[in-house]
Amino acid sequence: MYAPTMSSQQLEDKAKRLQVLIEEKMVQAHGMIPMFIRASDYKLPTAEDYNGAYRHRHLHGRTEKDIGIAPMHVWRAWENTASDTAYYLAAMAYQYRSTGDPKVLGICRRTLSALKYIYTLPIEKGEKGFLCKPYGGVYSNQSSGDQVQCVAWGLAAYRPIAPPDDLADIDTMTKDFAEFQIKTDYISPHGYFAKTPEYLREVIFGDENWSKADWSYAIIHASLLHLAWQGTGDSRFLDEIHRWYDACDPSERFSVPTGKFSGAHRWRAIYLPAMLMEFDSSHHELWRSLMLSDFYRIGSGILPDGTTPTAWTYDSETGHIEPKASGWGGGGPSRTGRSAAVAMCCVTAQRWFPALDMTSVARHVLEKLDEDTFRFVMPMTEDQSLSPAWQVESKLLDGDCLTAWLCAYWEGRWRGYW
Repeated sequence: MYAPTMSSQQLEDKAKRLQVLIEEKMVQAHGMIPMFIRASDYKLPTAEDYNGAYRHRHLHGRTEKDIGIAPMHVWRAWENTASDTAYYLAAMAYQYRSTGDPKVLGICRRTLSALKYIYTLPIEKGEKGFLCKPYGGVYSNQSSGDQVQCVAWGLAAYRPIAPPDDLADIDTMTKDFAEFQIKTDYISPHGYFAKTPEYLREVIFGDENWSKADWSYAIIHASLLHLAWQGTGDSRFLDEIHRWYDACDPSERFSVPTGKFSGAHRWRAIYLPAMLMEFDSSHHELWRSLMLSDFYRIGSGILPDGTTPTAWTYDSETGHIEPKASGWGGGGPSRTGRSAAVAMCCVTAQRWFPALDMTSVARHVLEKLDEDTFRFVMPMTEDQSLSPAWQVESKLLDGDCLTAWLCAYWEGRWRGYW
């Protein structure tokens, strides 16, 4: 689909350069990796940077003080810290598998310790297994499914090569994360920003019979539960897996979109089913249909510079991408460097679709993205601009982009794709 423009050595050199950037500029105390730092000087953003910034949709008109969380410049910078730290762990695990470099194993161990530090923060509050978002490097009452799924992903990548002490920590953490999810019936007891636990339950599950449950949430928790089962052999986790399967109907299949359709940023519907293919091959047709359906949706928006629009429609007959306005950017069309996660998805799913050329999509993204486009949101073109309230986040280097990029590169390297 895309012809390479860089040699394998050039791509490796780029990976090394970006890893130095993370190691020297992004890694915080305990080895944690935040979501945002300033691209100009690699410092964490300040309140001054966020003067006049948009009021985030999660707040629903309330303030951070009302909800009991850190100021916006802090929580935005640290929002995906658990996710990005876990992505980096996965990347380093695949690098170690590729090179056998003991220094890389040391980075793996440090990065696992960072996740373990995050894991310990809620224990002090009597909430063992609550995966908090460590705003400012400390406990917060916030969590979300994307943090759970990313941490499960990173731990699963490292587990096969982890030294005995690390393996014991992984199994303890996954057991406690899974037990907390079961105990709270998969709903955070603190809600999500301005959304109450009761509201979340209604939206996600509907009623006590989980009448609204769907695979978008099931694959998050099934992945974690499978990892907990693998580490403990406790049949409770299998029982919960089947509870999700019964609620969501494992006979369901997802079709490949045709004609004109909307693009999507549903990365988990590819990389989690790819992991579930290994955990539970008996449902391979379901996992494959999920991956294939969303491969076409997320891959349809790749632009020449490796970014994707934040919203778009795609004409499968003509190949035309039409960027659309979205909630990102404050008005008109915008683009994002989080297409790095598309590359990660393509790499990890490729082995399940040997007749498709997913890795050429991944390589195009890896070759084209770089420091100037590792952004959560950017204008569509250089002669356009975002609304003033959104410009701050076009000036921040995005850890989601960097860590997903490295994860894609090193897993692809280990699998022999480049």
